[in-house]
Amino acid sequence: MIDLKLLVQSGVQFGHQTWRWCPKMAPYIWGKKNGIHLIDVSKTAHLLEKAANFLEQIAAEGKQILWVGSKPAAQAIILEVGGRLSMPTVVHRWVGGTLTNYPQVRKSVTKYLHLQDALEKSDKDLYTKKEYGVMQKLVNRLDKNVGGIQTLRWPVGAVVVVDVKKEQSAVREARAAGIPVVALVDTNVDPSLVDYVIPSNDDIARAVKILLDYLAEAVERGIKTAKENKKETVANAEQTINQLVEQSYAFHEGDSSETDKAKKAPTPAPRSRKPFTQQRPQNRPAPKKREE
Repeated sequence: MIDLKLLVQSGVQFGHQTWRWCPKMAPYIWGKKNGIHLIDVSKTAHLLEKAANFLEQIAAEGKQILWVGSKPAAQAIILEVGGRLSMPTVVHRWVGGTLTNYPQVRKSVTKYLHLQDALEKSDKDLYTKKEYGVMQKLVNRLDKNVGGIQTLRWPVGAVVVVDVKKEQSAVREARAAGIPVVALVDTNVDPSLVDYVIPSNDDIARAVKILLDYLAEAVERGIKTAKENKKETVANAEQTINQLVEQSYAFHEGDSSETDKAKKAPTPAPRSRKPFTQQRPQNRPAPKKREE
């Protein structure tokens, strides 16, 4: 479990003003000071460990985890975590239908990859300055919107969200698609939409970084476990194939030996048949000679 002192030093315990709170966050609030709610850090550590174990299990199953955080305090951290884990990220704007209508979103991803490839491999002399500038602007816009999800593949095991209030569309899509949501939840947010709640301040960059780094370490352990399980599965499959091949060789060798024995066995001589002679019945009288 993460050190509580480290959480306090990073400012995880500071919530929003008391008049901006959500009553459903009351179980996670320790108290208030100077008109600001204070989050119970012990519950944060406990729920963070629970969420980390869940993400480790998801990663061990070989599923992807989508990291979402478009607020300035989380953008750089989300990009760093996504690059380290080689997983999809959303740091600019949530594209509607990313989880519920991905085939349509995939068309934008394909368009982005096509234009990017065209700009990299083509000669600038083929386009006018205006055409090249228009294509570059389009690539930049698509890069912001769908550049982070170009490696997204199914099944998606979980979605990690920073600031549920800002990423409400992503959370609702994930719930509609049946995908578990792990989120950093501040005191002004409804936690009932989140499957794995991590009560924390989501406006301080160092607090977000500490929590996401802890989750990323758990995911790395899960990825390592998945690779080991894959190697073990491949080894077992190879062993099973070798056993089947040996059995098939033994079966064919048995058939060939029986065939050789059958060829070497002496063939029986054909039975001799007696010539057919018509015999006269015993009770039948001999024919009389004809008188001349």
